[in-house]
Amino acid sequence: MNKKNILFISSWYPNEEDPTLGIFVRRHAIAASKYNNVKVLIAKRDDNIRDIKIDEFDNNGIQEMIISYPKVKTSLPLISTYLKFKRLLNTYDQGLEQLTKKGFKPDIVHCNVMDPVGVVGLNWKNKRTIPYVITEHWTGYTNLDGRYENSKKLKFFIPNIANNAEYLLPVSTDLEKALIEKGLGKKHKVIRNVVDTDKFLFAPTTPNQFMVIADLENDQKNISGIIKAFDKFSKSNHNVELTIAGGGNDEAEIRSEIKQLNLSNKVNLIGRVPADVLSDHLNRSYGLILFSNYENLPCVIVESFACGVPVISTNVGGISEIINKTNGVLIQSKNEQELLEAMDFTIKKSWDKNTIRQFAIDNFSLDKIGKEFDDIYRSI
Repeated sequence: MNKKNILFISSWYPNEEDPTLGIFVRRHAIAASKYNNVKVLIAKRDDNIRDIKIDEFDNNGIQEMIISYPKVKTSLPLISTYLKFKRLLNTYDQGLEQLTKKGFKPDIVHCNVMDPVGVVGLNWKNKRTIPYVITEHWTGYTNLDGRYENSKKLKFFIPNIANNAEYLLPVSTDLEKALIEKGLGKKHKVIRNVVDTDKFLFAPTTPNQFMVIADLENDQKNISGIIKAFDKFSKSNHNVELTIAGGGNDEAEIRSEIKQLNLSNKVNLIGRVPADVLSDHLNRSYGLILFSNYENLPCVIVESFACGVPVISTNVGGISEIINKTNGVLIQSKNEQELLEAMDFTIKKSWDKNTIRQFAIDNFSLDKIGKEFDDIYRSI
């Protein structure tokens, strides 16, 4: 069967400043490349340049073209919005022309996160008759988050983008319901986040810690709540540590809280680290903790599963769709007592790590997700 040319474009994508931003989009592109010819084109603003700059990379066999463009210099809101969209469109047009000159003509454009890159897909469909699909990750469409509903700008231009797409591909059923409720999209299919089971390995060792992998942002991730619960937990579990991987705006506040609670010798902040380091830490963990106030379907859950490690998570977004009694514990958001009890339960329960690992392979592997994308592409 002939492969199709699929061009990934995205509003979020890993970069030098934030190597974890939209990492799930890169993983989706890698999965899609299992069955089709995939290239990635990303346009991003760089306030330190005056002219367009093009960089090309190869990541896991995926060719990425990153085009940096200078900042729009105006403070007038309406004009600024127009010029930003215009520059975004022009930059993507330049990138597409470069790819076409090199012999790559996309059969389908795969947009990721509608705001703002969906406008590019719509523009190319209207002017170049290239169909587009959209994978959506943003929690803002859910009622628990509410950012879409509170934005007049988004409610003005997003419906046209969503309703002209061949498919809207949310990563959870919860997000799919939110999109349908808001009249966004005509055809929907849930295709979940992916995990590279060759990078997140099953190599269990004697556990000595709980693991947190998250942006250090308390409004969403409630890292402070985890630390408070762990403080109580550690008083009767002296040999268990807490390792936190990630970075973010609240890091200084979180470090201060750790110091105030005299937990510096038990709570380790290791920053943003690569997959092999995360895999090693997960394999030494009783469980992964996610204590978010709102979520969609975080990649860290399936990464933990791939290592055979159970997950303690708040029951928000689409998380309950993949966590059950065999692979984790669901608790209520902001409930530190439930988190404390879940940690105690997790270290005492005998988990079938092989079953947890197999669940990840069967539902979130590169081959599984790549085939689901291929089915969508071939239906267009």
